[in-house]
Amino acid sequence: MISRSLFVAVLFTSVAATALAQSDNMTLVGQLDPRPGDSYSDVWTYVGPGGTEYALLASWINGGLNVIDVTDDVPVAVGFVPMSGDGSDVEAYGHYTYLTSNSDPTLIIDIEDPENPVSVGTFGGGFHTLSIVDGYLYGNGGGGVEIFDLADPENPTFVGNYSPHYVHDVLVRNDTMYTAGIFGEGIDIVNVSDKANPTMITRFNYPGSGVHNFCTDPSGAYLYAGDEIGSGQWTRIFDVRDPQNVELVGEIIVDSGSTVHNCHTKDNLLYLAHYGRGVWVFDIADPVNPTQLAYYDGPGQGSTWTANPHLPSGKIVASDIGNGLLVLRIDSLPTAAEPANPELPVLFALEAAYPNPFNPSTTLRFSLDSSADIRLSVLDAVGREVALIAEGSFSAGQHETSFDAKDLPSGLYLVRLEAEGRTASQRITLLK
Repeated sequence: MISRSLFVAVLFTSVAATALAQSDNMTLVGQLDPRPGDSYSDVWTYVGPGGTEYALLASWINGGLNVIDVTDDVPVAVGFVPMSGDGSDVEAYGHYTYLTSNSDPTLIIDIEDPENPVSVGTFGGGFHTLSIVDGYLYGNGGGGVEIFDLADPENPTFVGNYSPHYVHDVLVRNDTMYTAGIFGEGIDIVNVSDKANPTMITRFNYPGSGVHNFCTDPSGAYLYAGDEIGSGQWTRIFDVRDPQNVELVGEIIVDSGSTVHNCHTKDNLLYLAHYGRGVWVFDIADPVNPTQLAYYDGPGQGSTWTANPHLPSGKIVASDIGNGLLVLRIDSLPTAAEPANPELPVLFALEAAYPNPFNPSTTLRFSLDSSADIRLSVLDAVGREVALIAEGSFSAGQHETSFDAKDLPSGLYLVRLEAEGRTASQRITLLK
């Protein structure tokens, strides 16, 4: 349960609206309404051949996927794939895009040629949101969470479900899943190491909750939970290092009269979209005491659904419900510095590979909470070791290496980290 002793302390770590209005530090690079008269929901990113950058923008009323080239400052719509239902949530996996609908099956779109996207199938029932992590797709909505294996991206295979109540969204990190019970049910922490049989570790809540979605800091020790329909519609910060004693340690309140929506994190930055208040970016080098870095709440902005920062160029693509796509850039990024919270422990973890899927190489990162003899290897789908990435004594802290698979065939592989009796693993997908 949440430690109630911290509710008073939270007042001192909250970020107040009066402090946020002093700086913008963000520029509108470009804007596009690809289908005037339509309305829009989520947005994802994709990098095509030659490094061309695209925004994948979901149409909400006249459902479908808008493919928009954002490489230059003037965004250009290059493709559209319609769907019968409303377009709700979108993510890319390799050169495939998955677009959910509340009322219809999820649409699978091949965007290998982004200017000629092709619908290649549907699966599942109606999902409001989805998350794709380590080769699995989590579809969320009235049926709780349904889990699909993407070993064959055009034919997702159902493997399991977790159905405590309506689940609005999830965050999956390694073998742990956080679920958003938006109608007051709170947050479940779930073990998904066995995708066919997810099991609840614990459930925690806060007064007047309406939990919408989540992000974490890079270590995974702190959970940022946005609230869309509760009595306080802002972001709360939870210390989740001990699942049996989750603590509320801070809040981010851009405007107590505004509603926070989707969030993303990249490196030490947290990106928040707000209905009526645009895009807000916070430096979370100190995860408990975020500081405002930038915001855009200017002309042409209505109600922002998502601000997605994952393009290599540093551009931020934001979906505006009534106005389409905004392309933004932070004017000045923080300089690299030691974490402001040096006492935060490093966790034993194998971080998510990036990119994943990949071709032909990907970056592998792992963290050690103490010095140890480790073995980092890659196994194929039948458990044979195909590569030894690192072996020997490593110091405590974060480590990074690369895996080059140019001599291996396309398929699923397992990255395994072994360290003195402990193991961590994750799936990666090579798509050639």
